[in-house]
Amino acid sequence: MVYFLNDVEQKNLTLNLRPKIRLNPVPEELRGWNWHSAPMKPYYDIKLPMYLICSKYCDSSRDVFLRIVEKEFGEENIQMRIGKAIHEAAEKAVSSAKSLDFDINFELDSVEDSEENEIIKKAVRTVMDYTLSACKTSFLRNKAEQPYANISDIILTSIPYLVEHRMSGELLGCSGLIAVDCYDYMRNIIYDIKYSSFNDFYRLYTTGYALVLESLYEIPVDVGCTIYVNFKNDRLVLKKDLHYIDSNLRSWWVEERDMKAEIVYNEVDPGKAENCPNNCMFKKACG
Repeated sequence: MVYFLNDVEQKNLTLNLRPKIRLNPVPEELRGWNWHSAPMKPYYDIKLPMYLICSKYCDSSRDVFLRIVEKEFGEENIQMRIGKAIHEAAEKAVSSAKSLDFDINFELDSVEDSEENEIIKKAVRTVMDYTLSACKTSFLRNKAEQPYANISDIILTSIPYLVEHRMSGELLGCSGLIAVDCYDYMRNIIYDIKYSSFNDFYRLYTTGYALVLESLYEIPVDVGCTIYVNFKNDRLVLKKDLHYIDSNLRSWWVEERDMKAEIVYNEVDPGKAENCPNNCMFKKACG
């Protein structure tokens, strides 16, 4: 399954990452539960979507101005549609596995027949088959190793994931209900799926989710994992970026939130980006 760690990743977590966290703990003022005090407290009374706070596709942050001030919605591209479909497929697979339904035939209702959408359907099926198989393997292994446990307990320990968990980020200046891709409640890890290649700023998403969890439940969340999903010759390719959600990432997230909230508060157009990506969803609106 996309969220299970392999042996090497598990060793990296227990023998490398967690010892570093214990030696260099997060300062108290950078915990999400300090949402009522600086620097966690939002400087402006502006609520922004998590994806806009964390996005660094536009180096001038004009996407924030266009979406919030100008009310432009932009246009989805094929990469975004595949990414959304993969998220939905992973969520459906885990939810079905928790009901011990390992043979579901899930199709996206919104996907119609076309060459482009056949690519999406194939990606969905590949992710679902992989995730269901991994969940079933974990369930059967735990069932064999825990002969006195009831089925509910085996499910909770073999598939320990909250997927698409909804929570409010308003204490930290986020708008709407935030959906976390996955939270491993046994290992205390935030997961975020990206249909993309590695980029440093993707760690801002796991950071934002961790801060919101801390603000609501007052538990420390120090480990994030960005899962890069790609396909090569119709084969699923997964790479995981396990990282410490340290003080630098938390400060970076706060700076992005306050800087972008200032753009919205003052309604000042920051201008076009110097290096506008070709697949920017606001390309037409930006002009």
